[in-house]
Amino acid sequence: MDKKRFSQRILLAGAASLMLAAQSCTGMYEEWNTNPHQATEDMMDRDDLSTGSFFVQMLKNVFTVEQLSADGTGIGADTYQVVDNLTGQSFAGYTGACNIWFGNSNFLTYNMTVEWRDVAWERAFVGVMSPWKEIYDKAREERPQVAAVATIVKILAMSRATDTYGPLPYTRFGNGELYNAYDSQEDIYNSFFDELNEAISVLYDFYTKDASALVLEDYDFVYRGNVANWVKFANTLKLRLAMRIVYVDEGKAKQMAEEAVAHPLGVMTASTDVASLKHDTDFSYRHPLFVIGPGEFTDARMGATMDSYMNGYNDPRISSYFRLSSDGYRGIRTGIDMNRESYAMSSDFSDLATGSDAELIWMNPAEAYFLRAEGAIRGWAMDGTAEELYEQGVRVSFELLGASGADNYLADDTSTPAPYTDPVNSGNSIGAGSPLLGTITIKWDEAADFEEKLERIITQKWIAIYPDGQEAWSEFRRTAYPKIFPVVVNNSGGLIDTETQVCRVPFPSTEYRDNAQNVAAAVSLLGGEDNGGTPLWWDKK
Repeated sequence: MDKKRFSQRILLAGAASLMLAAQSCTGMYEEWNTNPHQATEDMMDRDDLSTGSFFVQMLKNVFTVEQLSADGTGIGADTYQVVDNLTGQSFAGYTGACNIWFGNSNFLTYNMTVEWRDVAWERAFVGVMSPWKEIYDKAREERPQVAAVATIVKILAMSRATDTYGPLPYTRFGNGELYNAYDSQEDIYNSFFDELNEAISVLYDFYTKDASALVLEDYDFVYRGNVANWVKFANTLKLRLAMRIVYVDEGKAKQMAEEAVAHPLGVMTASTDVASLKHDTDFSYRHPLFVIGPGEFTDARMGATMDSYMNGYNDPRISSYFRLSSDGYRGIRTGIDMNRESYAMSSDFSDLATGSDAELIWMNPAEAYFLRAEGAIRGWAMDGTAEELYEQGVRVSFELLGASGADNYLADDTSTPAPYTDPVNSGNSIGAGSPLLGTITIKWDEAADFEEKLERIITQKWIAIYPDGQEAWSEFRRTAYPKIFPVVVNNSGGLIDTETQVCRVPFPSTEYRDNAQNVAAAVSLLGGEDNGGTPLWWDKK
């Protein structure tokens, strides 16, 4: 992480909190001159800027992209690093860090560092909720299809936020109150489903009247205004959120999931359905994973858990995710006693393979197949058997990455995750027979019990959705699969259980400073203390 960049982001955060208060109090969106993700006066002079510029701002902040500010400084990757890499990707075992922020007492070693706790909150509310409110207020009456697409993007972003923190000031946002009260996570999820159902209905009605009609095509760098794609994406997001609540409300989970799959346009199935930010002459960016990895920061390498699973499975997709080191594909374990020079300078660990011009993927159709496979083992109507859907999920993942050998891979009934060796410090290694190693094989076994089938599905989904660490971390918390290596150093003071692993990020310090009464009430909605060891509402397996 670039310290100058992070200091600049902290300064912007102060301005952001002032702007957020103004949004809540007056409904006006203040100009934030120093934020490259903010609509500028020049942008406002273009056609349809009353909604288009705000939509672009939303797109930039679901996952923060790396762009250049007016003075040529890169901005965005530092936010992505804290929110998506040092949180989701690290907690999910995807990547390993080779830096020692705050003297190695940080999120990676379960000290829920105050400076990092605010970043996801700022991105969600300033980067997504504020521009969404502008779009919704301007478009809901005359152009409901525009409001519908913006709402789908908002739900994607805010589902990630609530799955990070828990309760949020969601449904009351922008209603004229200076400081908003929080909603329980259950109420937030219920709102997600209601909003998604309405958005899907509006867009499908728009589509049936003219299937060729586009929405925000000049500003939509995901689907270029293709309404059918947005409906499929919304249905897939609905399916994802339905599965998330299966252990707290199985009836509603089943209903929402079956509705999503049965919709006339259905869920994502093909490579053309991939939701990703496209590079364009009007929208250029560097992939933030490249910046924080080999491109600039050099702070991230392959994760040890990925090392174990992908090497153990001889997975052909490994070269799409990581680069060969001097000793094959080797990862770094999260939460270790680290000397930066020993790890960052070592040629033994694999760099990330993500290129600067790679598209930042929001969701791919392989995930939809694995969600349906899980629904099938639960007895839900998913338009296919669990085996068919599981195998198609793997095949689609291979296809998307240009990997060959899917049939041989799916026939493998012996390979299991490999032991892990840390070439710098053997104390971090995990040997054969360790209970920390996964044992699940690849080939589908119809005779297996429910939990074995579930572990097999979630493990392959975990591999297929890389590098979406937030989603992988959420699914690990929900199912306890795959077997992610625990930290070696736990600096939580007993608040986070090493075996269970981290459950959430505590509320931001800015909320305790500016919204103390409401955040205190929000803590009571958690059902536990405001720390990283308190499970979220849906984490009840």
